[in-house]
Amino acid sequence: MQPNAGPGANNQAKMSATSLPLADLAIVRRDGTIISEHAGFLDDVGCLDLSDLVAAARSNPSRTFYEAIELRGEGFAVLAIAGTTGARDWKIDLPADSRASGEGAVVVCRISRTSTHARIRDFCAAFGLGDAITRLVVALYDTGDVKLAADRAGITFHTAREYLKKARSAIWAPNLQQLVTWAAIGALPVDPERETDDIFAFLFSLTQRQRRIAAMIADGASRSEAARHLAISEASVKKELSAIYAATGVRSATGLARLSAELRCLAIATGEAPKAEPFPPPFSREIMIAAAGGRRIAMDDYGPIQAEPVLVFHNTLNCRGCDRALVDALQNAGYRPISPDRPGYGDTSPAPRDCSGAAFLDLCADDVKAICDHLGRERIKVIAHGPVHVVLAVMRRYPALLERAVIDAPEPDSASETRAQGMMAGLKRQFARRPKAVEAMARILFTLASLDRVAAFMDTWTASSPADRRVMRDPALLMDFYRKLLPFRRGQLDGLVREQVLQATMGRPARVTGASHLALMIGATDFMHDAAANAAYWRGVLPDAQLTVIADAGRFVSYSHPERVVAALGGR
Repeated sequence: MQPNAGPGANNQAKMSATSLPLADLAIVRRDGTIISEHAGFLDDVGCLDLSDLVAAARSNPSRTFYEAIELRGEGFAVLAIAGTTGARDWKIDLPADSRASGEGAVVVCRISRTSTHARIRDFCAAFGLGDAITRLVVALYDTGDVKLAADRAGITFHTAREYLKKARSAIWAPNLQQLVTWAAIGALPVDPERETDDIFAFLFSLTQRQRRIAAMIADGASRSEAARHLAISEASVKKELSAIYAATGVRSATGLARLSAELRCLAIATGEAPKAEPFPPPFSREIMIAAAGGRRIAMDDYGPIQAEPVLVFHNTLNCRGCDRALVDALQNAGYRPISPDRPGYGDTSPAPRDCSGAAFLDLCADDVKAICDHLGRERIKVIAHGPVHVVLAVMRRYPALLERAVIDAPEPDSASETRAQGMMAGLKRQFARRPKAVEAMARILFTLASLDRVAAFMDTWTASSPADRRVMRDPALLMDFYRKLLPFRRGQLDGLVREQVLQATMGRPARVTGASHLALMIGATDFMHDAAANAAYWRGVLPDAQLTVIADAGRFVSYSHPERVVAALGGR
């Protein structure tokens, strides 16, 4: 750990996190001799501790071990250690001397403080936070305490509180622990799919309940939210939290978030591959077809091949894939669901660099036409989870192509729906204000979107919608939802960025008449949009379309009411 420094220390050359190594690395021989160690962190590790680490790694060279080690005068640091064989699977670059040091050597690493500071600066820049606030957030991460952070940043306690309030507002963080967690993890330069809290539980001998409570508190949940999510009393959460603080040595939720973030980053950098999914998706065949300009279009075909195809368009904030409830309902009604990725989503080739706005929508429509040509269909039925703009583009460009389209949870343009509620609606308004920052914000938010974190978020966001809460508490349906986010976590953001910029800048669509073959379905308790305002918006745009507000549905209409969605396709 670096010693305390005055406010000027944070004004050093500000390098992006992508230009810095994620971890400080060292190579150690079997006798404890340090071969190479550029950052100097092992200088503060006792010889006995280091020997124990080497012995543990040598006992199973293909496995990674984790230890919390006391540093002389600096508290403790969490280290990962593995034999050179096991370390080859780490998601960080190993020094060349690790390959030339012999089988007896081991690799030791810790998350780099310099890299962490750079990630926090990148995070703050993505959300438009100024230098003074950024310095304070860095100091808060280092100290875990607002007063100490204010002293380090060279500002008053009152000013620090105001700055942190602005920072929390910019990223919709309810408290400081979520700000710290998101800032530390959100700008990671590596694939975050290995994020886990298992290391945290192992190092500090926590129970599974305590692990989940610690993770939720670090991610910004209140004690009452954690109690509700785990179906226990708030008093039990308070008792467990006291035990967590005692075990870890931290004294606040902010300190817990900082420790948790460092361990999560270490797990991502050095952890094992993710385990197999407990709820595999409905069976489908992946189909790739050629499109104009050398592009390819990817889609999942759920079959049966002899049934009538129905194209299922994904939302603007996820990729292709049908939830199992909708697959069952469509197949039972004699349909063949096919879910394609739009340009730049998932495995579909992105649009040309200069293709945006109306030209991007034209390309989306061209892809739909190419799919229909591949299927030998002159007309097609469509279910769209939100993107009315794509349906309208197909109607405009190929007027005879759409036989029927059912659009559940239709999305208004991001700037118009001022009554939208919740974090995701707030994010879309942020996109409308700062469209050039869409990619940076999206990259951070999807880096943070682990399965556990998405489950916790959804449990909070769906509190006003019983139907949506039931859907998101079904582990199989939650996995269906989460699976559609995975390409974004791997950095495949081109399509999402283009569509969110489009949504933020296109304004209200022009009034379209003669659209009686469209059916719009809005859940009365949609947790993201005000149902009445959304219905009024689309009645003005599509006066001839069938519009239904479903009293006992929320945002996830196809998950909770798949039969109604399929029935709205009409007879066969």
